[in-house]
Amino acid sequence: MKLKFIFWFTAFWGILFYPSLSSASAFTQTEALNWANRKGKEIISILTSNDTPDKYASLDYILDNDVDLDYAAKFVVGKYWKQMTSEQQDRYLSLFRRYAKTVYRSYSLDIPKGEVYFTVDKAIITKPDTADTFCTIYINSVEKNVDEASKGGIKTIFTLHKQNNTIKVRNLKIEESSFLSAYRQRFYKMIHEDSEDEIDWFLEDFETIVTDNEAEN
Repeated sequence: MKLKFIFWFTAFWGILFYPSLSSASAFTQTEALNWANRKGKEIISILTSNDTPDKYASLDYILDNDVDLDYAAKFVVGKYWKQMTSEQQDRYLSLFRRYAKTVYRSYSLDIPKGEVYFTVDKAIITKPDTADTFCTIYINSVEKNVDEASKGGIKTIFTLHKQNNTIKVRNLKIEESSFLSAYRQRFYKMIHEDSEDEIDWFLEDFETIVTDNEAEN
C-alpha cells in the first residue's frame, strides 16, 4: 500500500478539533456528507495541481481553517498541558502550529491526476454537533505489488464537529488507527526524555525540531 498517498491525503487532517465553550449548532447527515465530498474534492484538486507554491499556500490555509490545531496541541501533550504556565502554553501552541505544517511539507506532493480518489460512504450523527463520516480512499497504481488493502480501498473515518455554522475535522482514523493517539505517544516520549518536571527543556527541544524541519523544507 502506498503509505505516502495516505499521508498526502490526511496529514494535514490528522489532528483533532476541540469543542469550545461558545454556542454549538445541530448537525445533520446531509451536511456532513456534503461537506466531506466538497472538501475531499478540494484537497485532491490541490494535490494534483502543477502550481507548487500555490499548492502549499492552499494546504496551509486548509490546515489553519479546517483543523483545530489548538485542540490537537492540547490533546497530544495530555496531562502535561495543565502543568505548563500560561507563557509556556502560548509558546507551545505557537510551535505546534508551525510543527503541523512542517510535517506535511516534508513529503512530496506531486500526485498525478487520477491517481487517488475517494468515496463518502455514510455519516452517523454521534452528538447534536458531531458526526462520524466514513470514507474510502482508492489508489490507482500500475505497480504489480499492491497489497489487498490498497485494492479494496483505505477505510477512513473523519469526525466532524459543527460549531457556529462552521464544520471542522475533529479526529481522523485510518483503518481504526487514530492520528492523535499516535502523536500523543510520540509527544509523551519526548516529554519523558526531557524530564516531566522541566517543561522548558521539552519546549527547547521542540523548538529545535520545528526550526530544523522548517530549514529542511
